[in-house]
Amino acid sequence: MTPQRLATAIGLILIFLNFFACNPVSVREGGHPKTPDNENSAQQAEQRVEMLLDSLNTKIDEGDTTGFATLYESALVTLDSLQLSGSMSPGIYPYYRSHLDSLWEEYQSFTHAQKDSSEIADVFHRIDQIADSLEEADTTEVLIPDIINQHHMMRIPLVLNRQVESAIKYFTTTRRGRRVFSVWLKRAGRYEKLIRSILREEGVPEELFYLAMIESGLNPNARSYARAVGIWQFIGSTGRAYGLRYSWWYDERRDPVKSTRAAARHLKDLYDRFGDWYLALAGYNFSPRKIEYRLRRYKVSRYWDLPRLPRQTRNYVPTFIAAAIIAKNPEKYGFNVTPDPPLEFDTVMVRETVDLNIVAQCVSSTFSTIKELNPELLRWCTPPDRKEWVLKIPKGTREQFLTEYAKIPDNKKFTYIRHRIRFGETLSTIARRYGVSMSVIKRFNKLRGTRIRAGSSLIIPVPQNRDYYRYVRKNSTRRRTRKIVKNVPGRKKVVYTVKPGDTLWDIAQQFGVTLRQIRYWNGLGYSRIIRPGQKLNIWLPEDSFANQQRTVNTEQPPQTGASASEISSGEFIYHTVKPGDTLWDIAQRYGVSIREIKKWNGRRSNLIRPGDQLKILRKSFHNEGTQ
Repeated sequence: MTPQRLATAIGLILIFLNFFACNPVSVREGGHPKTPDNENSAQQAEQRVEMLLDSLNTKIDEGDTTGFATLYESALVTLDSLQLSGSMSPGIYPYYRSHLDSLWEEYQSFTHAQKDSSEIADVFHRIDQIADSLEEADTTEVLIPDIINQHHMMRIPLVLNRQVESAIKYFTTTRRGRRVFSVWLKRAGRYEKLIRSILREEGVPEELFYLAMIESGLNPNARSYARAVGIWQFIGSTGRAYGLRYSWWYDERRDPVKSTRAAARHLKDLYDRFGDWYLALAGYNFSPRKIEYRLRRYKVSRYWDLPRLPRQTRNYVPTFIAAAIIAKNPEKYGFNVTPDPPLEFDTVMVRETVDLNIVAQCVSSTFSTIKELNPELLRWCTPPDRKEWVLKIPKGTREQFLTEYAKIPDNKKFTYIRHRIRFGETLSTIARRYGVSMSVIKRFNKLRGTRIRAGSSLIIPVPQNRDYYRYVRKNSTRRRTRKIVKNVPGRKKVVYTVKPGDTLWDIAQQFGVTLRQIRYWNGLGYSRIIRPGQKLNIWLPEDSFANQQRTVNTEQPPQTGASASEISSGEFIYHTVKPGDTLWDIAQRYGVSIREIKKWNGRRSNLIRPGDQLKILRKSFHNEGTQ
């Protein structure tokens, strides 16, 4: 190497070393280096989640339930992917996840979601508890031949073992289990004949009817926390794969006929994939791909031998078998339930949008009856975004409907209101006023954006039934009214004054309570906005009240030149950074997150230097001495 090149190389090395001396690489949570670029990526990731939360809240304000469900699913995927990629610190993930959970609660309140799906989740949980209490030795599988359909693929074996007996015990010996199963048996009278006939036509076992029973309690309006909808609990993507469409106006996953055909085809595909009905059912509940992975990973071939299944999937097949065994002979197990009459109806094809109130008039029925026959219709009319629609009407009224409907003028079949835009109104406020979504108004008025002008008019679709219209408007803007909790047995109240920069997550962590508790105690709905000076009631257990009560605004600056590395001051401990310290080390030492340390100290960068003094909030170590 020539002297000139050697000098150039030495110069580059010195520049390189000087750069890292002036810009040390900080360490992010997880112990891996985090550069300023990665920090910017983390900030961008958090901004992305904030935008999704804002959009979800807007969907609730607009009454756009379908848009909310789709965006919520996207938000969950985004949040999980950001966490797994390390773009988001573990400390901030629960904060955003809690807000997503709160939004889902608000959405369920808004849509008057049924409780059947949550009851079913509770069923699996309680069956699991009973199974754990039984003796492990009782695991023998006994085939029950007298109630098996003996055709080839139409055969689903029913066995008795410890898990199945746990489910039977829950449904037959507990008050809650008997109540739930009695409701299922009652509804079975309405849907069993219809569903069995479709299953038979599709070439799958009729016993799969009992799968609908444990999926939704045979409730077409059931909606689960996982955004699954209808009797067969289809999520959006699987429903679309089998031809079930939905929009703001309708959701075919709620249609007992269409969803049963889709479920039969889906289950048949799963059976062809696994060659075993128990594995097919597990794949229906969990994930076919994950079931296949476990079969390969653990080298097993039977459902009963699959390890590491979620609780619900672990109890899914046993609960299905128990439901089939009991429902085939309910009197034997002490159930004397009068089933609902079978669902019967005629169908007519309508090729224009029609108000269900008009349909009810044509067949001498009521709006509620027509709506009950057509649970897939989410609004008061047949969908304007479909060219034709098969409408269910009371049995024996088809000819009457065709005769009377022909007499209705076109301008009476579907009604509108012309709204004159006033100064200060937005598309969102107008949508909430009339109980429709912004997308519907934009579609009917051929608007591309959301800009509207005062003085112009908008066409708003509305139902003809004025009572129902008032009900829709009232509930489109309804928010669950919450009362401030006045007393919590076994706890004492601390009144906390919100300080600048506080979030509900910070306050919950400070007092060792949950976000949900704080919202419940203070009558708060979903809101990421709390204001300085706002008073919040925190209810602490009596035995830890004296230790956990926090003081407010008691911060004192540390004494200059203090010899100790930590100085206690009111709510905070001050840590003096020593050579070799990183934010990761300090966060691990005190059991906090890097994000929290940066927030308490007003820092945006992870860069720290020896001699810096960092404030650490007294949280989990208030009874410990300083090191």
